[in-house]
Amino acid sequence: MCDLKQKSQYLFGVDSYICGTFAINRHSQLTMNNEAKSGFLRLVKAFWKRKIHWVASHTSERNYQIVVAIMIGLVSGLAAVVLKYAVAVVRDWIYGGDPTHWSVWFVFLPVLGVLLCVGYVRYVLRKPLEFGASVLIRDIAQRKFNLPRYETYAHIISSSLTVGFGGSVGLEAPIMRTGAAIGTNVASALHAGRRRKTLFLACGVAGGMAAIFNSPVAGVIFAFEVFLTGTALSSFIPLLIASATGAVVARVLYYEQLFYLPTTGWEAGTLPYYILLGIACGLLSTFMLRTITAIRTYFRKYDLQRYKTLIGGLTLGGLIFLFPPLFGEGYDTINLLLKGDYQAIASHSIFYEWCSDIRVVLLFAMAVLFTKSVAAATTLGMGGNGGSFAPSMLSGALLGFVFAMGINLLGFEQLHVEDFIAVGMGGVLSGLLKAPLTGIFLIAEITGGYLLFVPLMLVSAVSYFVSFYFEPHSLYTRRLYRQGIWIPSHEKDRQVLKNMHLRQMLETNFSVVHPDDSLKTLVNTIAHCRRNLFPVIDDEGRLAGILTLDDVRDLIFKPELYDEVLVKEIMYQPPAKLNISESMDQVMEIFEQTHAWNLPVVDE
Repeated sequence: MCDLKQKSQYLFGVDSYICGTFAINRHSQLTMNNEAKSGFLRLVKAFWKRKIHWVASHTSERNYQIVVAIMIGLVSGLAAVVLKYAVAVVRDWIYGGDPTHWSVWFVFLPVLGVLLCVGYVRYVLRKPLEFGASVLIRDIAQRKFNLPRYETYAHIISSSLTVGFGGSVGLEAPIMRTGAAIGTNVASALHAGRRRKTLFLACGVAGGMAAIFNSPVAGVIFAFEVFLTGTALSSFIPLLIASATGAVVARVLYYEQLFYLPTTGWEAGTLPYYILLGIACGLLSTFMLRTITAIRTYFRKYDLQRYKTLIGGLTLGGLIFLFPPLFGEGYDTINLLLKGDYQAIASHSIFYEWCSDIRVVLLFAMAVLFTKSVAAATTLGMGGNGGSFAPSMLSGALLGFVFAMGINLLGFEQLHVEDFIAVGMGGVLSGLLKAPLTGIFLIAEITGGYLLFVPLMLVSAVSYFVSFYFEPHSLYTRRLYRQGIWIPSHEKDRQVLKNMHLRQMLETNFSVVHPDDSLKTLVNTIAHCRRNLFPVIDDEGRLAGILTLDDVRDLIFKPELYDEVLVKEIMYQPPAKLNISESMDQVMEIFEQTHAWNLPVVDE
C-alpha cells in the first residue's frame, strides 16, 4: 500500500513535470512567435524608413514631401473607408437590412452608442482620448505635434459606435483626429522637424476629409483655412497630393455620392433672395455656435458619467421621439429634401398625420433645424465622439427649404427649392466654422452643384460676415479664445504677440531719480545718461512718476533754479502703468489707447 502511494505520488510528480514542461515550451513558442512578428514589423518599418530617407537624400525637398504625402493620404484614406464601413455595418445591424425600418426603441440607441463609446475609452483603451478639432488646433498652436499612436484607430472605433447607433453628429472630427495622428506619427518615424510635422499633420487631415466626403478640393481648402492659415503656398502641393490620394482610395474602395442635386443653374433675379438666405444662415450659425457651446459647457460641470447619461439620455431620447430626423447624421433627410419628397421627412413622427399640409411640414422642418444643434451638443456632452459638419449641413438644408418654400407660398417668386437647400448647407457651414471657402467647395463637390458656384459664394460670404459680427470666433476656436489658450494663426500679429512675454521686452538702461532730488541733481543725471526718459522712484522703491528731457529743457539753462526746484514739483504720472504679468496683446491695446511711446512696467 505504501508502495502504491509512493508510486502514485511519483507518477503525479511525473505528470506535473510533463505538464510544466509543456507549458514552458508553449510559452517559449508564443514568445518566439511574438518576437518573430515584432521582428518582422521592425524589419518592414526599417525598410520603409530607409527608402524614405533615400528619397530625402537623393531628391529635392518638394519631391520628398510629395512621397510622404502620398503615404499619408493612402493611410488616411484607408482609415476613412474603415470608418464608413464600420458605421454602415452597425446601421445594417440596427435596421435589419431595411433602411426605412423604424421602431420606437430607436430613441434609446444613441444613448447606448455613447455609453459603448465611453466604455471603450475607459475600460478597453484605458488611455486619455481627446475629441474634437479644437484640441487639435490648440496642439498645433502650442507646437505639440506628437499625437499618440493609438489615436490612429481609437477615434474610428469610438465614433463608429457613437454615429452608428444614431448619435446626432457626423464623422468629420474623428477622421480629422485620425488623419492628424497618422500624419504626426509618420513625421515622428521619419524624425521630421517642426515645419514638416505641421505639414504632414495637415496632409493627414486633408486626406481623411477628402476620403470621408469624396471631395479632394474641399479637403485641401479645409486644411488650409482651419489648420495652416498663413502658411506659404509651397505647402499646397503636398496637401493636394495627400487629399487626392485619400479621395482616390475612398472612391475605389467605398464610393458613394452623398447627395444628388438636380439643378439648371441660377438666375440673376434670384440673387436678392440668396442674399437674404445668407443673412439667415449667418444668424442660424450664430445660434448653433452659442447653443452647442453652452450645452457642452453645462455637461462639463458633471464629473460622474451617470448624471451625463441621465440628463443627456432624457434630452436626446425625447427630441428623437418627437423629431426622428435627429437620429444619426441627417443625410437621409437631406436626400429626401433634394428629391422633393418633403412630407417624408416627418415620417415616423407623431406629427406625420398632419403633414399632408405643406405648412405643417415647414413648421416641422423649422423645429428640426433649431433642435439639431441641441441634439448634437447633447451627444457630444454625454461623451460621444463626432463632428459638427453633419449637424450644420442638415440645419442649413432645412433652412434653405423653409426659406425657398416660404417665398414660393407667399407668391413673391417661384424659387428652385433644391438650389436653396444646397446653398443653405454651405451658408451655415461657412458661418459656423468661419471657413467660407470650405463651405463653397464642399457643397459643390458632394452635390455636383457646380452650376451654383456664384450663389454659393454669395451666401457663404454673407453668412460669414453676419456670423462674424456676432461671433468673431468659430466653433473650433471660441472656447480656446475664452480660456486664453490660443490666438488663431490667421491673425499672425496676435499670434506673434502670444508667443512673446513682457519681461523679455523690458528696457532697463534708465537712470532713476528721487522725488526730493533737486533740479541740479537731475541736470547732472541727464549729463551722464543717453536716455531722455527718467523714472522717479521713492524710498520704498515704488514708481512715483516720470520725467522726460523735453519737460526740463527750459529749466536746464536757468542755474538760479537748480536748488529751488525739486523733481517732485515737475514730475507727472504716466498715462498708464503696465503690470509685469500682463499679456502682450493686452499691452498693445494699452499702447493703442494711450498713444504712448514708452510706458513703465511695475510688479504689483
